Amino acid sequence: MTQVRDYFKTFSVHTTLILLIIVTSVPFYWAAQTSIKFTRDTISSTPTLWGFEVTADPYRKFWFVDEEQNMWAVGLYLLIVAVAVFVLSKVRKRLATKWPATVAILVSLWAALTIFPMVFEMNREFDFFINSIFVTVLTVLISISIGLLAGYGLARYSGLSGAVILIAALAFRALPRTAFVLPYFIVAKELGILDSRLVIVLALVAVNQPFTIWMLRSFFMEVPREIEEAAMMDGATRLQAFRLAVIPIMWPGIIATSLFTMLLAYNEFLFVRVLAVTEWTLPVAISSLTGGDSAGTVTEAAAASVSITLPIIIVIMIFQKHLVKGLGAGAVKG
Repeated sequence: MTQVRDYFKTFSVHTTLILLIIVTSVPFYWAAQTSIKFTRDTISSTPTLWGFEVTADPYRKFWFVDEEQNMWAVGLYLLIVAVAVFVLSKVRKRLATKWPATVAILVSLWAALTIFPMVFEMNREFDFFINSIFVTVLTVLISISIGLLAGYGLARYSGLSGAVILIAALAFRALPRTAFVLPYFIVAKELGILDSRLVIVLALVAVNQPFTIWMLRSFFMEVPREIEEAAMMDGATRLQAFRLAVIPIMWPGIIATSLFTMLLAYNEFLFVRVLAVTEWTLPVAISSLTGGDSAGTVTEAAAASVSITLPIIIVIMIFQKHLVKGLGAGAVKG
């Protein structure tokens, strides 16, 4: 009887998970399918789920000036970049000091993005994609840097003021964004930084900082004080103990928090739309395609949606192990 109950429980859990995967995957599958269809298949009264003729025209129209762009050449370029990054990542794992290979990977990616518009003539949407990367990376770096120091201090300080700061941060995070997007707009206009990457980064850091502080504080609460105390007894300063003893233990939590912050910054729409007139990020640029009635616009918007989603999927797959470790360590307990 117990075995039957356990079997039924396992079957129910697996069935539920499979259904959830199907439900969450269908929209992306539909967008991916639409992005490689001809217009005639898109406007067909009968939905075409398979057996349709495949085309790369929506991707050409969205990304490239030349609508006859050879997509095989583009694919070969991306394949070369992927192989180079893969080889460097394998080399990195074998090195005792990983910083040189890490820097090489970052330089390779930067060079690939810089050279890409020189090799292929790109539309303005590529500039929006670069804006998305710039804003996301800078927001994550600043938010995590501040969040590490603040989270560590609040985790180690048990006074009343610490609790007040945490509650204030949570209250700020709970406010609707429409409540303070106008003050950001007015301040940015007075400072002369409206319609720039800088104002978007500053706004996103301010909005996401309470989240990073709460997440990282939860991780620091899981790190025993004895570790840093032992390091300080061996002659390390507080900062050295934090950097050399605590941070290495915190890497899963840092990566998990960075990924969540990256998602919030990468997908931001409201602040970018209000604070930037021309320096858009890709989510705002895509919104200009979704309001049209043309079937060609629909396929182009689908191609844009797939393009903006793939980098996130790749990053999540790369850091999946660290993300699972981070969430398992109790970062979501708050």
